[in-house]
Amino acid sequence: MEKIVRVWEAVKEEDIEETKMLWERTFDQPYEKAGGGAIARPITNEPPFYWDVTNTDVNTRYKSMVPRFLFEVCVSVKLISNFGQMKTDLKREFLRLQMAKCHREVKMDKPVSQFTSESWQKAWHLYCEFGTKGLILELRHRDGRCFKGSSLRESISFAWNDLLRAPSLTLGKEIDERVRTTASITPPVQASYLLKCVPDRVTDDSGAMISDVILKMNQYRPQEGRWLSRTVLDHAGRECFVVRMRVGVGFWRRGAEAPTAVKWEDRIIEIREGSWSYVTSSSSIGRSPEKVVGTATPKEPPEGFQASWSFSTGHELLIQYDTSSSISGLRFDLQNKVSSEPMVKLLPGRQMQYQVKNSGLEANARKDDRNREETREEGSTKEHDFVTIIRYSEDNPTGKATALLNWKLLVVEVLPEEDAVLVLLICLSILRSVSEFKRVDLGSLLVRRRKREAKIGDRDWGSVILHPSSYSPSVSSPYLHPWYWNAKLVMASQVKDQAVAPPSSNYSQAEGGERLYKSGIIP
Repeated sequence: MEKIVRVWEAVKEEDIEETKMLWERTFDQPYEKAGGGAIARPITNEPPFYWDVTNTDVNTRYKSMVPRFLFEVCVSVKLISNFGQMKTDLKREFLRLQMAKCHREVKMDKPVSQFTSESWQKAWHLYCEFGTKGLILELRHRDGRCFKGSSLRESISFAWNDLLRAPSLTLGKEIDERVRTTASITPPVQASYLLKCVPDRVTDDSGAMISDVILKMNQYRPQEGRWLSRTVLDHAGRECFVVRMRVGVGFWRRGAEAPTAVKWEDRIIEIREGSWSYVTSSSSIGRSPEKVVGTATPKEPPEGFQASWSFSTGHELLIQYDTSSSISGLRFDLQNKVSSEPMVKLLPGRQMQYQVKNSGLEANARKDDRNREETREEGSTKEHDFVTIIRYSEDNPTGKATALLNWKLLVVEVLPEEDAVLVLLICLSILRSVSEFKRVDLGSLLVRRRKREAKIGDRDWGSVILHPSSYSPSVSSPYLHPWYWNAKLVMASQVKDQAVAPPSSNYSQAEGGERLYKSGIIP
């Protein structure tokens, strides 16, 4: 049999099935493997996120940043003929997929009854970060009539390192001599950096946290200056940078002196590369790294703009805020005063590849027009918490989105070819400016304590993403989709302390008092 399909010619469903059966009879292997979905199902082949191969990574200059590597994973299942005849056991048997590391919380189940001994069927299709190490497949049996509990019959594992060394990046294994499984992957490619800013303690001019511990180490010499601080964590919870925002000068002495607010033009933002140097391994008190890799200084804006920031990278960010606009009113202009680089645009919302067309996570449609209108307004507000950075060049005359940021949550996704420090400066400057415009602490900048992070490894950020073909009502977790589909929920899941900012009485007087920080954030 011979059939030739020309370029751009539509492939009929019956031709695909015929080719699939011929392939399986000849090679006894699944026809559809990781990276080869375009042969079989071109419509559902698109991943739910932007995935591009690049040889450029400008962030290698920052030693504290560890690159992410993603690859596609496809798991197929076929029953051994003897097992397929055991109808009684078949109804209670199911397969469970779990990750070896990084996302131990995920459990995806498939009833064995949906597979056959006649042909291979794709069970799971997903994208994994290399740090997950591998996947675990379990054959389990449901116990009792309530079907809530289950017992393990047998389990197997596929390690990514083993698959990378395997022919065609494919391995096959049997479970309990009754179920055949095949796992295939694609070569890993570098993915976007994922960074978020989390609250931390106030620091002094030297970068040390305001604390009695530091005071004692300094022989009780008063700590001068007050800076709001944020720690920048990556997808695996590693500390990459420390962000500091200057709010006060002077020092505190009981009953005598207290820090005072700095001048408007001195409310600079600085980013230091590296992690905190903690006093002891079990302490949360420490000093920020010394190397400053980026600063943002407020400037008097030109006519037509309400805010202007000068970056140490040579860029100037101009922000326009129209209070009469019913949608957002925010407009941005990023200019480079040092070099004539290609045009860069900052567009409100999730643009280009970051658009969410049908995430499957949106609330069900409301039954009446009033509720539908409320839903649209909520979606509009959420959309304008995002800003997309688009760069234009000869290779991309129509523009390429190189970063997505949520300025209210202080979360960014950055392609390797985009400068992460520049994106963080943009994100922080927008939040500071909009908070001043609206006179509201929109990004919880007044929080001055580190929140407890979720346990590393339970559901690490971006470690597992489902392919659209694997969506199902039983697997509806937002943590298995791109973070920007439901940013607020995903970011809230990363911390254990879900409460709002602690009362001002919980902060020490030595930090300077609530009025000092409010005057610096919402004057």
